[in-house]
Amino acid sequence: MSRPPKPVALVSMPTLTASLPSFQLGLLKPTLERAGIAVQTFSLYLYFGRHVGWRLNDALSAVRPCLAGEWIWARAAFGDFAGDDAYLDHYRHSLEDLCRAAGCTVADLLAVRDERTVSFLDFCLERIDWRRFELIGFTVVFQQMAASLALARRLKERHPEIPIVFGGATFEDDIGEAILRGCPWVDHVHCGDADATFPQLIERLRSGAELDGLPGVMWRDGDGGIRFAGRAPNHLDMSTTPIPDFDEYFYARRESGYAAWPEAEEPLLPIETARGCWWGEKAHCTFCGLNRAGMTFRAKPVEQVLEMLEALSRRYGVYHFDAIDNIMATDYVDQLFGRLAQSHTDLKVHYEIRPYLTRRQLRDLRRGGLFSVQPGIESLSTHVLKLMRKHSTGVRNLSFMKWCTYYGINNLYNILMGFPGETEEDYRLQCEVIAKVPHLQPPWGIARVRADRGSPMFTEPETQAISRLYPSYAYRFIYPPERFDLERVSYYFDHDQERVLGEEGYREIHRRVKEWQARWRERPRPSLTYRKAWRSIRVDDRRNGAARTFTLGERAARLYEQLSEPRSARALAAAWDDAGWLEETLERLIAEDLVVHLDGRYLALALPANAHL
Repeated sequence: MSRPPKPVALVSMPTLTASLPSFQLGLLKPTLERAGIAVQTFSLYLYFGRHVGWRLNDALSAVRPCLAGEWIWARAAFGDFAGDDAYLDHYRHSLEDLCRAAGCTVADLLAVRDERTVSFLDFCLERIDWRRFELIGFTVVFQQMAASLALARRLKERHPEIPIVFGGATFEDDIGEAILRGCPWVDHVHCGDADATFPQLIERLRSGAELDGLPGVMWRDGDGGIRFAGRAPNHLDMSTTPIPDFDEYFYARRESGYAAWPEAEEPLLPIETARGCWWGEKAHCTFCGLNRAGMTFRAKPVEQVLEMLEALSRRYGVYHFDAIDNIMATDYVDQLFGRLAQSHTDLKVHYEIRPYLTRRQLRDLRRGGLFSVQPGIESLSTHVLKLMRKHSTGVRNLSFMKWCTYYGINNLYNILMGFPGETEEDYRLQCEVIAKVPHLQPPWGIARVRADRGSPMFTEPETQAISRLYPSYAYRFIYPPERFDLERVSYYFDHDQERVLGEEGYREIHRRVKEWQARWRERPRPSLTYRKAWRSIRVDDRRNGAARTFTLGERAARLYEQLSEPRSARALAAAWDDAGWLEETLERLIAEDLVVHLDGRYLALALPANAHL
């Protein structure tokens, strides 16, 4: 009687925040099990915090320009190939930000790289009996590549007979080929959706069958050449994807000690309800490197999403979820969140969305449990938004920000700069708007736009006035240039560009945003609210120092409420017979910064004081 096949090991390495389960492990485990393949997952990134401290682990997991979460593993993966001085000098500010967040010094980071990474790899090798597995798979996202390569190298030295496979969202075709050429200890790379083809790869390796013709799999032939049948096809039927399994994450969360850390964050469970981007199918944003080959949008049926939320919350006692989709399906606004609101659940969900939603839609979404969003705001200048192919407007974004603030939806947006054709007027206008809205949630960050692999800035640089693309400087300290083609292995790129403003042109908006963020952290926060009587409105302005009060009579009060969302002059003129009174009142409201006139639309800035609208 033959022995059953050995199980497969799936590994998620540092550097990731300990508060989030690996969705890749959670989805691949039940996917393989449905194909009859036994699996054991290892959230090894959780244990790294025990070696370096949880605060430092989380600071390293944030993607900064210095890519420190990769850099600390480069020596363990490839040996000593690059000096420290150039790296430390070039990324001094980025490293200082990291050290402030972690409560450490640059000397501590060097000690982590030289000592703690080595002890952690020893821990991984000795803690697990890797001989039990027929295959070891590494799933790689964000800053997990160098750590994964470091452990894979040591595993191959100790267990050369076990195939090692790399895959994950990081693996564009060119990156996969670069890794195979530069890392002989990696046997296969999987590119594209793994739902169907990864189980097939395992079955072929078990049976000794040829890999020719199997999409998604990259491997070396007998002569050392790279063979590849093309990316795995997009998995189109989202109704067939299983409910993720996070059992091992919660075990590792306890076993590693993270759960007992006083500052540990409550788990936020990742879920996937859609793939691709319905907006990107129409207009690919110039800076977006996501969905390079998988733009086609497909979503899970609403009933299955509800069943998944129920199953996960019941199994793990967790009610907060992070939808990792690139964009929310449009019918989820009513069909998913409407159902959740009707049931009065305590579930809370984060989504990436387009900032096209109206006040009423945001209200209904919040009632259904949408507690956090990452919207594609990116600018308050309509001209700049057009340059980045957003097809939105500054006033629409401002209205979205207003109602997110009112409904208590955490709005994690950014301001981006550096688009060919932008003008000083674009940024002067934004600074003027920012000065009026310290009572609205500020952007999470502000930065010059970056050319990520797969974005139109990368694939069509001439359309973005880019004269030269080159890998981010950090990569020369992560991958040995004599072994790797940095042009092919890098994901983040720097660029030379024409028809954009110099640093001086961005100085004022940087200052304004920094001040805005600081004021938002104050208590009490700046505020601009109104209270409504039977016919009149009283506006209380506490945005800037001493409080100011304005009383709007019956007609002005009705007008102000009409301006709760953007209104054009034509629409207002059709609603009011007295053109002289309308013009005079609008001018007065604008002069007091109670209304903003932007993109030919008028928008009231004060938030209702009550929570019932």
